[in-house]
Amino acid sequence: MIFIRMINNRIVTLLLCLVCMNVTAAEPDILMKVNLKSHAADIPESLYGVFFEEINHAGEGGLYGELLQNRSFEDKVLPQGYKVEEGSLVPFSTPNYANGRVTPCNFKWNDNPYPGWEIIKGEGAEIDADIITVNPKFASAPSQLRLNVSNAAKGVSLVNEGFWGIHFTKDATYRLRMWLKVKRASNGNALSVKMIDDDAKVIGEDNINLISDDEWHEYTLTLTSSSDAKNGKLSIGIPADGTYCFDYVSLFPTDTFHGRDNGMRRDVAEMIDGLHPAFIRWPGGCIVEGITLNNRVDWKKTLGDPASRPGEYDSWGYRNSYGFGYKEFLDFCEDLGAKALYVCNVGLACTGRTGEYSSEGDIQMYVDDALDAIEYAIGDTSTVWGAVRARQGHPQPYPLAYIEVGNENFGPMYDHRYRIFRDAIKARYPQLTIISDYGLDNKAKAVDGDMIDPHWYVKPEHFFSTADQFDGYDRKSPDIYIGEYACNDGVGGGCMLAALSEAAFLTGVERNADVVRMASYAPLFENRHDKAWPVNLIWIDNDKVVGRSSYYVQKMFADNRPTYNLSADVNIKAETRRQAFLDQKSYMGLGCCDTKAEFRNVSVTRGKHHLELAETSDTTSWAIARDGHRLAYIWQQGKLQEGDIVEFDAKSEGGQEQFRFFFDMKRPDLKEGGRHVTFGGWNNTATGVEGFYGENNRWITVPEQKSDAITPNDWHHVRMVFLADGIDITIDGRQIFTHRTDIIKRKFCTVGYDERNGEVVIKLVNANQRKCTAKIQLEGAHIESQGKVIELKAAFPQAENSYDNPTLIHPVERSYSGFASSFTYTMPANSVTILRTKIK
Repeated sequence: MIFIRMINNRIVTLLLCLVCMNVTAAEPDILMKVNLKSHAADIPESLYGVFFEEINHAGEGGLYGELLQNRSFEDKVLPQGYKVEEGSLVPFSTPNYANGRVTPCNFKWNDNPYPGWEIIKGEGAEIDADIITVNPKFASAPSQLRLNVSNAAKGVSLVNEGFWGIHFTKDATYRLRMWLKVKRASNGNALSVKMIDDDAKVIGEDNINLISDDEWHEYTLTLTSSSDAKNGKLSIGIPADGTYCFDYVSLFPTDTFHGRDNGMRRDVAEMIDGLHPAFIRWPGGCIVEGITLNNRVDWKKTLGDPASRPGEYDSWGYRNSYGFGYKEFLDFCEDLGAKALYVCNVGLACTGRTGEYSSEGDIQMYVDDALDAIEYAIGDTSTVWGAVRARQGHPQPYPLAYIEVGNENFGPMYDHRYRIFRDAIKARYPQLTIISDYGLDNKAKAVDGDMIDPHWYVKPEHFFSTADQFDGYDRKSPDIYIGEYACNDGVGGGCMLAALSEAAFLTGVERNADVVRMASYAPLFENRHDKAWPVNLIWIDNDKVVGRSSYYVQKMFADNRPTYNLSADVNIKAETRRQAFLDQKSYMGLGCCDTKAEFRNVSVTRGKHHLELAETSDTTSWAIARDGHRLAYIWQQGKLQEGDIVEFDAKSEGGQEQFRFFFDMKRPDLKEGGRHVTFGGWNNTATGVEGFYGENNRWITVPEQKSDAITPNDWHHVRMVFLADGIDITIDGRQIFTHRTDIIKRKFCTVGYDERNGEVVIKLVNANQRKCTAKIQLEGAHIESQGKVIELKAAFPQAENSYDNPTLIHPVERSYSGFASSFTYTMPANSVTILRTKIK
C-alpha cells in the first residue's frame, strides 16, 4: 500500500507539473482588462481625414475627371523668371529663407511642343502649327494652338492621347466642349470628332458644323462609346483648308461623382468616399509654397470657367490645370460630408526647393489673400468674396473649419509670419481652428490653443517603437493634427509591414484622441505612370483604382471609430530582445555625410588580438571607399562580438554632422542593414545611434541621441565597447552614453465604446509572423456572446495588393459567437483585427 501511494503521489506530482506547463504555455500574448463603466478620452469625429495634393498626377489624370491632357494648350508656359537648360526647367536664383543660401534645383520638362497632342497629316497635306497668345478667348489663359492647313482633303487630324491613354467604357457617354476660331474655311464644313480604341478603331463619333468668321465660338456635343478601350484617343478631323485656333478642348465622362459638370472621376472619388473622411486638406503640401512664390497655387485663379483657368507648373514636375480648384475642393467636401481644411501660403516658398521669401512689406498681401479665401468659403453674401461664391451658384457657406498657416515652414521668419496670420484670422473668424507648422519639438511656439502639425515619413520600426509616444504628452500643450504620415522607408512601394506599423501607430493616436484631434495619411494618390513619391495610399490607372493594404487600415480605423475610449489595464508579453549584432559576416566602417573628415589610428581589439590601420597604410582587412561625400574605411571582417573595442581618431571640417561610425552593415558600401553612430549630428548638437531597416523582418532602434558637440578641425579620440545588447560610447575620455538595443513591440491594442451602436470596439494589431493570443476581460456590464470580427491579414509582411490582384489584402467581416466577460481570441500572423459586440 505504501508503494502504491508513492507511485500515486508521483503521478499526481507529474500531473501537476504538466498542468503548470500547460498554464505557462497558454499565457496570452495580450492580457486586457477593460472597465466597461469607464469613460476615458472622447474620440472626435474629426480624427480621420484625407490630404489631397497634386503629386504623382493625383488629380491630373487621376481624381479630376478631365480626360484630355493639356486641354488649354498652356503646358509649355514657363513660370515667370524660369528657363529651360539641357532639357530641365530651372527657376531663378534666390536666397533660401532657411539659411540665406541659394539652393540649386531643376525640374522635369516636356520637350514635346504640344504635350498630350499629336498632329497627323496625310501625304500631300501641309500644316503650319504653333502656339500663339494674340486675341485669345480668355486673357487669363491666352495660349492657343493655331493650325494653318492646306490640302486638308489629304487628311489632317488633331489627336489627344489623354493621360497615358483614355479609358472609354461601353455605352458610357462623354461630353466634349471646345472653343474654336476658324478663318477661310467654308461655313458648314463639319469637324469630325472620333473616339478611337487601342486598335485605332472608331468606337464613337459625331460632327460639328463650324462657323468660319474668325471669331471665337463654343462647340459642345455628347459622344457614346460602342465598346471598351483602355488606351483610347480623341481625334479631331480638320474638314477644309484654313486657319484653326483651338483655345480649349475638353472631354469629360458624364457619369462623374455626384454628377458634377466639372467633377471627379467616379471610381476614384468613391475610394475616398469609402474612407468616410471627416475632413479634406487642400491644396497640399509643397505646392502650397511653390518652387518659387510666383508658381505657388493661387486659389483665385482656380475659380470660374475651367476654360479660363491658366493653371500652373506644379512643384512635382508637370502642369496643374487648376481644374480641381478651390470651388471644386469645397464642393467635394460637401459631397463627402467632410469639413474643409485650407492651407495658405505665408510668403515663403518650399524650403527644399528655392525657399524664396517675400519682403516684409508684402506679408500683408498674403494675409489678405488668406482672408479672402476664407471669405469666399464662409463669408456672408454681402461681402466681396461671399458674393462671388453666390454668383457661382453657392449662396450658402461651405463647410470650411480649419486653416493651416503655411506648409512645413520653420525658423524665425516663419515664427514671425505665423503670429501675424494667426492674429488676423482669429480677429475676424474666431470660430476657425488655426493649425501651425510646428511639431512636437517646438510646440511651445503655438499659443492660444492652436493645433500643431508634426509629420512622419518613417521606417516600420519607428511607428512600432513610438506608438505610445502620445501617452505622456502634456495635456496643456496644443492639440495635434498629424497632417502627413506614412511608413514609406524600407518597404518598397508599400506592403503589409508598412500597414501594420501604421495600424500600431493609430492605436496610440486613437487612445490619445483627447490631444491628437486629426490625422491624415499622405500622399493620397499615385498614378501608375508618374510616381514622384515612394509610397502612396491609393494607386490609379486609367481603368483601375487600387487601395493598398494601408488604405484598408485607414478604412478599418475610420469605420470603427468608437465614441470614447475605455480604461483598460493592458499587459503585453515582451518581445524577445534582438541580438546586438548580425550572426553572419557584416561590415563596419568610418565615414561622413555633407562634410569632410579624416581618420587615423583606427583599431579593433578582440581579447588579445589587435588589428590596427596606420594613418598612411592599408591592410588586407581594410579598404577605402568613396561615395559622394562619404569617405569610409571599411573593415571587411567586420563581424563584431561582445567585448570588442573599436577606437579611432577623427577630425571634421564641420557642418550639419561631423562623422559617422557604421557597424552591423550588410553591404560593404555601408548602405543596407545595421546601424551607425553619428557624432556631432543634428546640426552638431548631439551624438546618437540611428538604425537601418534590412531584410528578413529585422527590427532595430529608432534614433537615440544625447546632447553633445564636436569641435570642428580638432582631433577627437573615440572609444566604443560593444556589449551583448548595445554599445558604450566615449569621446575624449567623456562617456557620452550607453546605447541599448530596444525591444521593438509587435503587438498593440486599444479599446473603446461606440454609443451609436451600443458596442464595445477592440482593436488588435499583431505584427509577428506567428499567431498571437489575446485574453480579454470585460468588466462592468453584460456581454452579448454574438458579435463580429473584422480582419485584415497577409501571408507574409512583404505582401501587397496589385493591379492584377487589387484585393489580395482586404478586410473580411464575419460573425463571432465567442464573446464573454472573459474570452481568448487568437490573432493571425501579420494581422489587424477589430472585435465588436454589444454590451448592456
